[in-house]
Amino acid sequence: MAISMDIVCSTDCCYVMQTGIMLTSLFENNREADIRVHVLHNGIDSNSIMLIERIAYDYGQKIKFYLVDESLFSAFPIGREGQNTHVGTSYATYYRLFLSELLPDDINRVLYLDGDIIVTDSLNELWAIDMHDKAIAAVPDSYNNKIEHYNRLHYPQPMGYFNAGVLLINLDYWRANNVADAFCQYASARPDSLYCHDQDILNYVFRESKITLPLRYNMLNEYWFDIRHSVVSWKFDNQMLYGQQHPAIIHYTGLPKPWFSNCRHPMKREFERYRAMSPWRDVKERKWRTLKYCLEQMAVHTVVALGMRPQEYIDENKYIRI
Repeated sequence: MAISMDIVCSTDCCYVMQTGIMLTSLFENNREADIRVHVLHNGIDSNSIMLIERIAYDYGQKIKFYLVDESLFSAFPIGREGQNTHVGTSYATYYRLFLSELLPDDINRVLYLDGDIIVTDSLNELWAIDMHDKAIAAVPDSYNNKIEHYNRLHYPQPMGYFNAGVLLINLDYWRANNVADAFCQYASARPDSLYCHDQDILNYVFRESKITLPLRYNMLNEYWFDIRHSVVSWKFDNQMLYGQQHPAIIHYTGLPKPWFSNCRHPMKREFERYRAMSPWRDVKERKWRTLKYCLEQMAVHTVVALGMRPQEYIDENKYIRI
């Protein structure tokens, strides 16, 4: 009997290609599973939806789109000075916080996958992990030992800090414990502390209710380093070496990303392999941080410095994206 999985991803107009390539890799390496994909989005165009639907159709898998009302996230900080800039001005990173509210009640477990990911192996064993009444299962972040995380978020370092790009989520726990309210309360109480957006919130709220996954299920950029030069604790050395040889999920967390020509990630070819199977096989690469990008970022930082939300200016055309 085939295993049934519920996979969740979130995207906006800037990450449609990446999400589609991630799904291609997921379907390609999990052909024996019955997969239902739940795509959270903020109003991507009909052509983008058609392309992603076509990928699912070609593999005989199911897919559903959920248009998210971004007013739900008005309490969550975005684009503030000091926050991680890779998110830009999109609220899409926060969508996963409301999975218990957005998804049907008969779904009790989901696997959340970021868009800058490639799945390279079967996820059957990951999906079958016993959650033991815990809220979440995740891989330790590569900067798990960084004291700054714990000082900023106000909880003890021994509790650990995970990466939120791959999350096995116990939705029964989320609903029973009304975690959506806990997320909102923490965001409202400590908006200036959320450098890593929803990842920080998840780490604080679930600091005592999480399961640690093997590194191979979220091989971050730093996990491809020579262990002699690693920022990761020595206790993960064996997992790092095993993950390098047998990765199940590759997460391109650094810059430039593999869809840029000047990316030097050791597994860039894996991304290229699945892109060649996707509707974006003919998309031309460009370099990261072109002059256009730098000028755009200067405009965004200027607006933020004035105490205004960049997204409001984009929406109202009060400044021009060049």
